[in-house]
Amino acid sequence: MSQGATIWRIIVEETAEYEETVDVKAYFDKIISLWKEYPKAISSRVTASIPVDEGSHLWNEVISCFEQKHRFSPRDCSEISVNKFICRYTDPTKARKFSENAFEVSFYQEELLVRFYPIVLDGHTHPHFEEPYQIGCRSSSESSIHLQFFKPIDLADEYYEYLKTQGFKTIITWLKGIDLSKTSRKTNSLLDKESYFRTYRHIREDYGRALVEQWTENSNPQKTVFEDCGITAYINEIVRMDILPKPKKFVDIGCGNGVLVHLLNLTGMKGYGVDVRSRQIWNTTLKHVDLRESVVEPQVVVENEPHFDSDVDLLVGNHSDELTPWIPVMAAKLNCNFFLIPCCPFNFFGKYVNDGSHIGPKRLVSQYESFFEWTVTVAERLGFKVDLDRLAIPSTKRLCIIGRVPEKGLCTDLDETINQMTRGQKFVARPKEIKMNNCTTIPVNERDRMAKLLFDYILSSSNETRDGWRCGGEVPLRELATVLTEEDKKLMKDQDGGLQTFLRNHHQIFHVFKATARIRDFRQPKVSRSRPDWKKKANKDGKPNNPPRKSPCWMALYHPDGCPLGPEKCQFQH
Repeated sequence: MSQGATIWRIIVEETAEYEETVDVKAYFDKIISLWKEYPKAISSRVTASIPVDEGSHLWNEVISCFEQKHRFSPRDCSEISVNKFICRYTDPTKARKFSENAFEVSFYQEELLVRFYPIVLDGHTHPHFEEPYQIGCRSSSESSIHLQFFKPIDLADEYYEYLKTQGFKTIITWLKGIDLSKTSRKTNSLLDKESYFRTYRHIREDYGRALVEQWTENSNPQKTVFEDCGITAYINEIVRMDILPKPKKFVDIGCGNGVLVHLLNLTGMKGYGVDVRSRQIWNTTLKHVDLRESVVEPQVVVENEPHFDSDVDLLVGNHSDELTPWIPVMAAKLNCNFFLIPCCPFNFFGKYVNDGSHIGPKRLVSQYESFFEWTVTVAERLGFKVDLDRLAIPSTKRLCIIGRVPEKGLCTDLDETINQMTRGQKFVARPKEIKMNNCTTIPVNERDRMAKLLFDYILSSSNETRDGWRCGGEVPLRELATVLTEEDKKLMKDQDGGLQTFLRNHHQIFHVFKATARIRDFRQPKVSRSRPDWKKKANKDGKPNNPPRKSPCWMALYHPDGCPLGPEKCQFQH
């Protein structure tokens, strides 16, 4: 198949509309960059795509294979690139099916047209798209972009069904939401990605899967365990690459279930975890792991008093909440390194406020991004050599900060710097037992009053009836909020909740869906999803939990037409 002889046909196309004039070339280049960088968003078979260095031995080998297969050379084409795909599967039967030496050669055929050609060097099946394809676009107006996918006319349509559906759906969504002003951090940018994924596979298959099978906690083991497998693999890789020296002993501050400590121990790192409260798994699956129930007191470390084991030289903070900004401070006082994944925004003494003072008046960023950058400034002011990266883990909060004590040491006026940042105030640790509010401890009389107020408003919003029973209308939550007084809203907020939380807690009365609320009608078909095994509860004898005690029927008490089910069929007390 020669380049000139191939005839291409459009298989799918769509126009993306914008509210302002767009730079078509800049948008197209951005989309092509995302398409190459994030193949795992399109294909479940692929974990990552790694650029191959131009002119390297591997690059030349792939290009030579391309030339032999397609009977033309892409070497003189514009912006040629070669990417290697890391296959997700590790099952031996699947590993034989999909190639471990799969590549994709791409180049710009025209300014707004890029061609992609799959190449395998071992004869196995390509894990991404197995046949050549093109992505192109054209400008249909100053404020729109028309995106197109092409295939060679002589290849069967069946090869392109997934590309036509899932692939195109993903890229058109990216194109419609693109923002050129934002620069996204690359994932695992500090690492050799291929080495990382080998390490991750080893940890996940040799250690992680066994933990998933033995899981006893009330959380999804697939996410929880495999996320910690990814963090463990990452820490191992930054140690291997000497971005961080191998610790004599680490301490995982706010270690939670302790899985990260366990996995780091298994991969040859000595250390322990500490948390304000123990977990059930500590005494079962992880009973051999050094996990300590204790309150971490940053002020003790700041005042140079012993708090951690004397040979600790790495502090780890994985979603460590209010201790997050204190971890660089404690590491500075201990003259040791740290690894930190910030999560919930806290400053030194409470909830973090995004005032933008450390970013600059012209930049508008999210609460989390502002908090993350503020935490970075804390580490930099203390004198740490700071590296930032984005982890390949199943979490929305996956940016990390790596702090290393430089050869010249930390800042010379360390105590003064800490005092300035903390304003000399004392840290207050959270209590061991955390009281869950979520609007559930609002006084009963106030709760019933507000529920009746909202109920009456929804009921009167429409004259619609269902089999003679008035069911009211569907009211947006924004409109429903106007019914409440400022005192009512404050009462909800003080209970760590809001209107939606309040309504969901009154499941018998209200149905909340997509920012709207209506009156619950238990005659309507109930749509429910099957619960995964890890969510299913049972008593110690293995029998299902007893059904909840019946509460009074709200509709029988307050609805003008009474209960639509009647006392025989209603699950609530009449």
